[in-house]
Amino acid sequence: MRRLISDRPDIKQNKTYNEFFSKLKHLIIMSKAFLNGHPIEEQRLKEIIQTAEEVVKDCVDWKGQRGNFRSNSEKNTLHLDHIFFERVKLLAVMAKSLAQGNPMGDHRRMVLNKNIDDLCGMLKYAPAQDYIDAKIA
Repeated sequence: MRRLISDRPDIKQNKTYNEFFSKLKHLIIMSKAFLNGHPIEEQRLKEIIQTAEEVVKDCVDWKGQRGNFRSNSEKNTLHLDHIFFERVKLLAVMAKSLAQGNPMGDHRRMVLNKNIDDLCGMLKYAPAQDYIDAKIA
């Protein structure tokens, strides 16, 4: 029987990056939806909590590859330093807090919105376009 899965380490490393950035995009989109006043179902709230916990775990040590990730990202002109990872952790904590039903005052909304805008600026990612495409589909 033929094996169709590659054993190349760079493919496995790219999978780790893709999983992390997919989780990060999920947190950004769900947080923006909450800030815009869209209702979020109970199952989605549980997913936000689970995703936030996984993102924080990934940020702590980057699964032992944090240094490698930074050096690889410089080749692609994407420089993610400790400030980026601290902002991701802040987003995860705030998303988990809103999913648990903690009160969200004006100051917290402003901080969450600014944090999302800063992260999107670092990643050159526009969550509004993904939301518009999802709404049309």
